[in-house]
Amino acid sequence: MIKKIFTIAFLYLKTTYSSRSVFIFSLAMPLLFTFVLGQAITGGPNPEDIPTSWPLDAVDLDQSEWSAHLLSRLEENPSVDLNLTDLQTAETNLENQDVSAILVIPADFGEKITAGQDAGLDMRQGADEIAQAQIMAEAVNAAAAEVSGSLAIAEISVGTADRVGLLESASESQETAYRLEAFERAEREWALGAPIAVQAEAVSRLAQGAAIPDGASQSSPGMLVMYVLFFTFGGGASLLVERDEGTLRRLLVMPMNRTTLMAGKLLGIFLGALIQMAVMVLAGQFVFGVSWGQAPLALAAMLLAYGFAGTALGLMVAALVRTTAQANAAGTISVMALSALGGAWWPIEITPPYMQQFSQVFPTGWAMRGFHDIITRGLGLEAVAVEVAVLIGFGLIFLLIGIWRFRYE
Repeated sequence: MIKKIFTIAFLYLKTTYSSRSVFIFSLAMPLLFTFVLGQAITGGPNPEDIPTSWPLDAVDLDQSEWSAHLLSRLEENPSVDLNLTDLQTAETNLENQDVSAILVIPADFGEKITAGQDAGLDMRQGADEIAQAQIMAEAVNAAAAEVSGSLAIAEISVGTADRVGLLESASESQETAYRLEAFERAEREWALGAPIAVQAEAVSRLAQGAAIPDGASQSSPGMLVMYVLFFTFGGGASLLVERDEGTLRRLLVMPMNRTTLMAGKLLGIFLGALIQMAVMVLAGQFVFGVSWGQAPLALAAMLLAYGFAGTALGLMVAALVRTTAQANAAGTISVMALSALGGAWWPIEITPPYMQQFSQVFPTGWAMRGFHDIITRGLGLEAVAVEVAVLIGFGLIFLLIGIWRFRYE
């Protein structure tokens, strides 16, 4: 029986790969689309080329202790490359797009602060480079908030001193000096370190700080996942062709049962899927520079599990339709939908959270998850055990439905 199964599988592969169109569609096109899609989804500029700070021209028309403290806060911000200049030069730089924004500290800034009034800042942004201008605006807002916090502490200190009688006979200049001293002490305390530390962490499936996959690291597994389904769905449709042409009926006359015949056909489709995936993996590793080979056992388990799931899915689709035309139409639509929703066309990590959860309804989503665990996150067999188990589970369900519903006549 086993010999008959392998003979049928070998004949299926020989018949399939004797067609030139199979080589073009199953081997050449996936590699072509791997290259094209990889170029299309390559990430942005090299992080080393992205500036860590942006120029900001500041014009201090106040020239007071209060404005000096604000400017000092801005200088401490790593995102700001502060440049003190005059108003005319700053406006010229903004007009020439040498800077994305300028800050003008009004002449009455310190006076309004000491009087307890709202001291507005004049922040001017250019028409272009909006993103950088927003960064500068946030930096100025942060510096102003820090100064406001120290000022609030100084006002509390002045109020407390007044209530206990320390400033009972003090002149206005003495009270201002006291306020400034309290303000400067608050600034020194803040400089020593804030009492509350905030730790920010990006929440995603990406482990160990790995980057979102892009380029060939995304397109290579994505095209593998998609074109394997095209191959296995085509294999399922070939069963319908043989049924319609009476080939299956004639084969059943031979000394073999239906189980042997179906097992041989499915083994041939499965081996063909493995051949296609092997070509994609080797091309990805040695042509496109994708890290396919860093966990061989995990990769082998994923390829076997996904090949099984894809083969069973192709059989199920063939069993649920009536004609070859329906199988081809349903196969094309299904492959496109499963590939897109499973994250084969783009990194699933860039989609909304509900789409990331929804992708786990499909075997393609689990396949892409497992392949990226190997390629992008550098994990091994233990890490992909869940993905392998889920894909096998999908395959068993598809296989049972396919065998139950398939008609040989």
